[in-house]
Formats: sequence, structure tokens, C-alpha cells
Amino acid sequence: MSGVYQRNREVSEYKFFTQAIAIRVEVNKLMASSSVVPKAYRLLNAVPTVETARSIVYNVNRADCFYPNTSFNALERKRYLTLAIADCEQLMLDMQCLMDIGLPVNANRFEELAAMVEEEIRLLKGARKNVRVTGKKSTEERIAEAEAELERLRSL
Repeated sequence: MSGVYQRNREVSEYKFFTQAIAIRVEVNKLMASSSVVPKAYRLLNAVPTVETARSIVYNVNRADCFYPNTSFNALERKRYLTLAIADCEQLMLDMQCLMDIGLPVNANRFEELAAMVEEEIRLLKGARKNVRVTGKKSTEERIAEAEAELERLRSL
């Protein structure tokens, strides 16, 4: 044990990344199960659902590649976090589609995954909200650099 009370613990900075991987693993398990998705429906429903789960991890990883030391990098990080949130929403719609098709699917099999996805959305929105431009440059220096970049682009 770490000796820190649970009420004093904070969410890990990369909790959304580990949660995305857990979602991907859970989706793979569910879609591979013939009791959830029969073989006749796998190509049309399971493959896109697994790809959506893969895309969540991809976008979270891509967002982490942009260190927010410039405004461009901060915007790119926010963009990829937003795409990951959209993928989470799409995953929920894919699960709803499986239920609406009329397959003999037990809704309880999706409850844990739905809770994981809702938690992931909450974590990603929090991470997106906390993206700030970091660094030692002052606001005036950043404005001067942006104006110089704007002049350079206008000269093209």
C-alpha cells in the first residue's frame, strides 16, 4: 500500500490512456465471442466496432505526441483528444446498434463496457480542458513569434 488515503489520491495523468487500452481489450473480447456477435454479423458489426476501439487508443496516443509548448501543439493535442471522445461516442452507438439489430445479446454484457466508456469520456474531457501552452516564453514573446510566422506565411 502507498500509505495515501483513497480520498487524497488524484487521478493519474495517464489514466485515460490505460482506460483506453482496457476498453480496447474488452471490446476485442466481446466481439470475438459468438454469444455476443454471431459469425454472420462479425464482418458488418464486429470489425468496425473493434476498429473504433483501436482508434480511441490511436487518438489518445497521437494526442500525447504533441507536447503543448506552442499554441499549435496545444491545439493539436486538443484536436486528438476530441477525436478520441468522438470515437468513444461512436463505440456507444455501435453497441446500441448491436442491441437494435435484434441479436440475442444479453445487455448485461455491455454494462461494464458502457461504464468504462463513460469514465473514459469524462477523463478525456478533463484532460482536454487542462491542455495549456507551457514553457518559459512570455506572452509578448509568443505574440512576436506568431506575428513573425504570419509574415513568413504571407510572403509565400
